Amino acid sequence: MSPEARLALLLLEELELRNGKAKLKYLKVYRMMTYWLGPSYAKAILDRLVSSGYIVIKGDRAELIRRFKTNKNHSQIYRGAREIIINAYLSTQRPPNK
Repeated sequence: MSPEARLALLLLEELELRNGKAKLKYLKVYRMMTYWLGPSYAKAILDRLVSSGYIVIKGDRAELIRRFKTNKNHSQIYRGAREIIINAYLSTQRPPNK
Protein backbone atom coordinates (compact mmCIF):
# COMPACT_ATOMS: atom_id res chain seq x y z
CA MET A 1 0.00 0.00 0.00
CA SER A 2 1.37 3.44 -0.90
CA PRO A 3 2.17 6.04 1.78
CA GLU A 4 -0.65 8.24 0.44
CA ALA A 5 -3.20 5.43 0.78
CA ARG A 6 -2.02 4.56 4.29
CA LEU A 7 -2.20 8.21 5.37
CA ALA A 8 -5.68 8.55 3.85
CA LEU A 9 -6.83 5.51 5.83
CA LEU A 10 -5.33 6.89 9.06
CA LEU A 11 -7.04 10.22 8.39
CA LEU A 12 -10.38 8.43 7.96
CA GLU A 13 -9.81 6.46 11.16
CA GLU A 14 -8.99 9.63 13.11
CA LEU A 15 -12.13 11.28 11.74
CA GLU A 16 -14.18 8.23 12.75
CA LEU A 17 -12.82 8.46 16.31
CA ARG A 18 -13.97 12.09 16.34
CA ASN A 19 -17.57 10.97 15.61
CA GLY A 20 -17.29 11.62 11.89
CA LYS A 21 -16.94 15.42 12.01
CA ALA A 22 -14.03 17.74 12.82
CA LYS A 23 -12.36 20.96 11.80
CA LEU A 24 -9.31 20.26 9.67
CA LYS A 25 -7.08 22.18 12.09
CA TYR A 26 -8.00 19.67 14.82
CA LEU A 27 -7.07 16.59 12.77
CA LYS A 28 -3.53 15.74 13.85
CA VAL A 29 -2.82 13.46 10.88
CA TYR A 30 -3.79 16.29 8.51
CA ARG A 31 -1.66 18.82 10.41
CA MET A 32 1.39 16.51 10.37
CA MET A 33 1.01 15.94 6.62
CA THR A 34 0.68 19.67 5.99
CA TYR A 35 3.70 20.55 8.11
CA TRP A 36 6.14 17.87 6.96
CA LEU A 37 5.01 17.07 3.43
CA GLY A 38 3.42 20.36 2.40
CA PRO A 39 -0.09 21.74 1.97
CA SER A 40 -0.36 20.48 -1.61
CA TYR A 41 0.39 16.90 -0.50
CA ALA A 42 -2.26 17.04 2.24
CA LYS A 43 -4.78 18.70 -0.10
CA ALA A 44 -4.21 16.00 -2.74
CA ILE A 45 -5.08 13.30 -0.19
CA LEU A 46 -8.20 15.20 0.93
CA ASP A 47 -9.26 15.75 -2.70
CA ARG A 48 -8.89 12.02 -3.39
CA LEU A 49 -11.05 11.16 -0.36
CA VAL A 50 -13.68 13.68 -1.47
CA SER A 51 -13.72 12.39 -5.07
CA SER A 52 -14.03 8.78 -3.89
CA GLY A 53 -17.02 9.66 -1.70
CA TYR A 54 -15.54 9.01 1.73
CA ILE A 55 -15.64 12.57 3.07
CA VAL A 56 -17.10 15.96 2.31
CA ILE A 57 -15.36 19.25 3.08
CA LYS A 58 -17.60 22.11 4.19
CA GLY A 59 -15.52 25.24 4.69
CA ASP A 60 -12.89 24.29 7.26
CA ARG A 61 -14.69 21.12 8.43
CA ALA A 62 -14.39 17.53 7.26
CA GLU A 63 -17.28 15.09 7.60
CA LEU A 64 -17.34 11.36 6.96
CA ILE A 65 -19.95 10.17 4.49
CA ARG A 66 -19.18 6.49 4.95
CA ARG A 67 -18.90 5.54 8.62
CA PHE A 68 -16.95 2.46 9.66
CA LYS A 69 -15.46 0.84 12.75
CA THR A 70 -11.81 1.21 13.63
CA ASN A 71 -9.87 -0.96 16.02
CA LYS A 72 -7.19 1.68 16.70
CA ASN A 73 -7.04 4.40 19.30
CA HIS A 74 -5.76 7.95 18.81
CA SER A 75 -2.19 7.22 19.85
CA GLN A 76 -1.91 4.22 17.50
CA ILE A 77 -3.16 6.35 14.62
CA TYR A 78 -0.74 9.19 15.40
CA ARG A 79 2.21 6.82 15.83
CA GLY A 80 1.47 5.16 12.49
CA ALA A 81 1.03 8.47 10.71
CA ARG A 82 4.23 9.86 12.19
CA GLU A 83 6.22 6.84 10.95
CA ILE A 84 4.81 7.09 7.41
CA ILE A 85 5.29 10.86 7.24
CA ILE A 86 8.88 10.73 8.51
CA ASN A 87 9.78 8.04 5.96
CA ALA A 88 8.12 9.99 3.15
CA TYR A 89 9.83 13.23 4.21
CA LEU A 90 13.26 11.59 4.47
CA SER A 91 12.88 9.97 1.06
CA THR A 92 12.41 13.43 -0.46
CA GLN A 93 15.48 14.79 1.35
CA ARG A 94 18.00 12.10 0.41
CA PRO A 95 20.53 13.01 -2.28
CA PRO A 96 20.27 10.89 -5.44
CA ASN A 97 22.56 7.86 -5.72
CA LYS A 98 25.52 8.24 -8.06
